[in-house]
This record gives sequence, C-alpha cells and structure tokens, in this order.
Amino acid sequence: MAEDNSILKTDVPLDEVIVDEVIVDEVDVDVRSEQEQQKFESDFALKMVDTLVSFNDQQISSYELPNRFFTKDELSCFGLFSKSVPVNPLPAIYPEDGFLLFRGVPVPKSVNLTSANLEEIEHILQTSNSTNLNSIHLSDLAPDMINSYQMATQIYNDRVEKIRSSYLANVKNAKTQVMEVSAAVVCGFVIILTLASLL
Repeated sequence: MAEDNSILKTDVPLDEVIVDEVIVDEVDVDVRSEQEQQKFESDFALKMVDTLVSFNDQQISSYELPNRFFTKDELSCFGLFSKSVPVNPLPAIYPEDGFLLFRGVPVPKSVNLTSANLEEIEHILQTSNSTNLNSIHLSDLAPDMINSYQMATQIYNDRVEKIRSSYLANVKNAKTQVMEVSAAVVCGFVIILTLASLL
C-alpha cells in the first residue's frame, strides 16, 4: 500500500492534459503552414520579377515564358503583373554609343519593358494557354496569387527606381567628363592662339 501512495498525483485530469498537448500541436502545424504559405508567395513574386527581367534582357524568349509557370492561375498572375509595371520607364537621355573621345551610357534594359515586348507577352500567354488578360481581373485570382502580385509589383518598382538613379548618375558623370574635356580643349586652343599672336 505504501507503494501505491508514492504515485505522483495532480489536480489536472489526464484527459485535459492530453487535450492541451493536442491543441499545442495543432497551433504549431498552423504556424508552419502559414510560414510555408508566406514563403510560397514571396518565392513566386521573385520568380515573376526574375522572369520579366530576364525577358527584358533578352536572356529568354517569349516562347519560354509559359514553361516557367505550372498553372493557368500563375500564368494569369504573371500576365497581370506584366501589365502593371511601367512601360519604358528609362528613356534614353544621353547617347548610348561612344563619340569622339567620350563613352556612351547605355540604357539599362532589365526593367525597361517596351510596348512591343508587352504585346508579345500578352500574345504568347493567350496562344499558349488561352489566357486573355483583357478579361481577367486581379480580384479573380486566389488570395495567394494576389499577395504575390502585390509583392512582385513592389519589388519591380523598387528595382526600377534604383536602376533609374544609377543611370542618371552615370549620365551626370558622362556629361561632367564632356564638359571638363571640352574646357581643357578650349583652354589649350586659346593658349595656342595667344602664343601664335606673340610670334
């Protein structure tokens, strides 16, 4: 009988302890599921951005675009994303080819989606998977696709601004170089004329 009295006793019923453990396990599963969902949305957003950047850089053709996505919803989301980004956000404001002693400043193409390229994307999506972007609205997509769309748009627009700032800085440096060299040439020409007049 002494051995029976040595058994550990608790005020909490055993069935409640088991229920609590089950609830904890379910919470952990929900947290993991939410994290996985967030990772999927962010990964898909980056995938759309990288795909469009590669297409702008002519690293992939329009015929390869459908092979980068697995479902019709993903293709539709990419098509709507392509239509949402700015077209020709970086117009050339300086010669791209070098001239005389000066170097040119090429326009970055990675985020410089043209109207022709956008039409090409719309055409290939419609012919490959019967995806008519004119009849699809963002609200027609699943919530995870909408979240990925919003993230991709933000990422792409941020990249546009960074590349625009870099491009404008390169143009400014090139113009400064032209002015400095031109001033040096003018000064040298004036000195030569002055010396010639003294002879």
